[in-house]
Amino acid sequence: MVSHLMKVEVQKRGFEPNGGILRKRLNLPIFNDVSIGQIGLFLLAIVGIVVAPLALSDGYFQQILQTIAYYSIAAIGLNILVGYQGQVSLGHGALFAIGAYASALLTTSLGISVWLAFALSTAIAALAGFLIGLPTLRARGHFLAMVTIALAIVTFVIAQTWTDLTGGPAGLGGIPRPDWFGTTMGSLRKFRPFGADGPILTGQVLYFWVCAGFLVLAQLLAINLLTGNWGRTVSAVRQSEIAAESVGVSVYRVKLATFTLSAAFAGLAGSLFAHQQEYIVSDTFTFEKSVEFLVFVILGGARSLFGPLIGTAVLVVLPEALKTVSAYGILPSSDLTIQVTLLVLALFGSLGLFVFARQGGGIRSLRFVSGVAVVVGLIGFMLVTPQIVEHYLLVYGVLLILFLITMPTGMAGFLSGFFYFGRKTLSKADWQPRFDARLTGEVENPIVAAPSRDELVINDGRMNFGGVKALDGITLVVKPGTVHGLIGPNGSGKSTLVNIVTGVYAPTGGQIRLGGRRIDGLAPFRIARLGIARTFQNIQLFKDLSVLDNVMMGFSKHRSATFFDQALRTRRFAREEHAFRTRALELLEFLEIRHLAHEEAESLPYGFQRLVEIGRALATSPSILLLDEPAAGINSSELGRLARVVERIRDAGVTVLIIEHHMELVMGVSSRITALDYGQKIAEGIPGDVQRNARVIDAYLGSAEHSFAELRRSKMSKTAE
Repeated sequence: MVSHLMKVEVQKRGFEPNGGILRKRLNLPIFNDVSIGQIGLFLLAIVGIVVAPLALSDGYFQQILQTIAYYSIAAIGLNILVGYQGQVSLGHGALFAIGAYASALLTTSLGISVWLAFALSTAIAALAGFLIGLPTLRARGHFLAMVTIALAIVTFVIAQTWTDLTGGPAGLGGIPRPDWFGTTMGSLRKFRPFGADGPILTGQVLYFWVCAGFLVLAQLLAINLLTGNWGRTVSAVRQSEIAAESVGVSVYRVKLATFTLSAAFAGLAGSLFAHQQEYIVSDTFTFEKSVEFLVFVILGGARSLFGPLIGTAVLVVLPEALKTVSAYGILPSSDLTIQVTLLVLALFGSLGLFVFARQGGGIRSLRFVSGVAVVVGLIGFMLVTPQIVEHYLLVYGVLLILFLITMPTGMAGFLSGFFYFGRKTLSKADWQPRFDARLTGEVENPIVAAPSRDELVINDGRMNFGGVKALDGITLVVKPGTVHGLIGPNGSGKSTLVNIVTGVYAPTGGQIRLGGRRIDGLAPFRIARLGIARTFQNIQLFKDLSVLDNVMMGFSKHRSATFFDQALRTRRFAREEHAFRTRALELLEFLEIRHLAHEEAESLPYGFQRLVEIGRALATSPSILLLDEPAAGINSSELGRLARVVERIRDAGVTVLIIEHHMELVMGVSSRITALDYGQKIAEGIPGDVQRNARVIDAYLGSAEHSFAELRRSKMSKTAE
């Protein structure tokens, strides 16, 4: 299923069919390139925020609305980290606590304005997240999860024991609410700004509007970031760090920025919580708070723009509703017939969802009905069974398990799968290359090479893995503006050579220079920024992104729009995004796959995925392009087309080092060829000389008495049989 982020991105950037006034795009700050219909939905949400606390005039319900608002802010931040970036944090309750205590102490001890305390406590939590991530995010795997668990425990212990600062279990009181025209919202009981017959405003109503205002800002910030280049980059890092670095992205910096932003959201939520309660105690900030935030995200739908809001609303309201039902005995006593009916309804709904999941889809309306049946059946059964309702925490846990099993993509994913009616199903013709004038030189070559034309020099390159010498004293010079072939049997060290050139491996010995600059030992993203691009032997695409967005990732090192340009959707960002999107489409047209621009990269046949990877590398405007077995997975009939692509890349001024097993291709496009065997160079020269070299023939065929021509004839005879 296409990720929600990319659906929104495609719609927001104007690739949907023209459909009247509601689809007309506007050029406004923050809402740049947003349709009138989307603006209408936003205004409708604002109206709902204004009306909700007035319609629910009871202070208890208004406080629940406040809780939903600030918990949603924390969940949105955690979703950016966990859902989109893929880092698991189990310590956001600690960052929430840091924001709460910081804001409380700033206002009670230093007398700072509550409005200023909101900003400062957010910054303090962001700084804490930055300092935590600084050493932690250099590690891989689940290291961050372990560190954040420790953070949650340590923060709770400090809050419990440092009583002079936090008050410990006795708590910290006297926390003020914000001022409103000289009167604090906490002390304001009734106010009629529109006359005696107008609505009654109270401190609870006003404070909800404060929390909801911050929620709207947080949601807009998340949408603008996640549906732009920043979100594209975060998603790319989650899917393939090595591929992200190959286009010039610093994975470490992206992770650190994401964790810092997520911490800021948690700190703001904690600050709002402290001023809502006006009294905080250490027992509030246990490890369970971190787990609660994570459940909000997972249940609502990770990698969904509105999933955290949905999950938070459900999980805040549900236990309150269950407590109310239990306390007041609202529902009638148990009835066996009703109980059995509801259980059967839930069972059939669960079976339906399970079958649809195994089949990979199913009819959308039936899937939706199955989901509703599960929810109604289980909740209904529990509500008409007093013995269960009395233990509302048990009900809460059972429902969580139920939702996670029946809706693995969360409630937002379930609903979007029902209401989103997909794209056109591609025919067999769509999976064929579109031949026209593109490769004949009749149209302008879209490839932009780096201005520098430096030679790549490997001097005595060595790479050992324990006692295995993958590369043993390789010396290689790749001249500017040429296609240099690199051949050798499997295990000869070809891909290892590419990896030491691009920084994936630090060579054991020797030197690698680009022009006069030594590059061995540099990080892969720094080498990519110097003008060396690559493809991979095992394809490394960002499979959740569209074909177009994969290619657009190649422009990462050329972007000048800042983080704040993207957050505010400035015209600078919009112009840059449009320019790079146009260039990406030109590259796809050059590769004859423009008609697949909005397909998921993962859904393409293997050969087309190769072309997408080449397009992404070309988008970096490289001076040197390393193609690691580009013909793998491509039909023999398409080899000629690939050869023409390589030649046009060379004609654009890009130096090409091609690693390949298809002799017809590498001999046809290369001006010079180097052959490896067992990590050593065994031959080098023009294609004809290397093809006739006895050591090369022996390495491939096991005997110098044969030739490559005999090998090709053997393959052809087997094909004919």
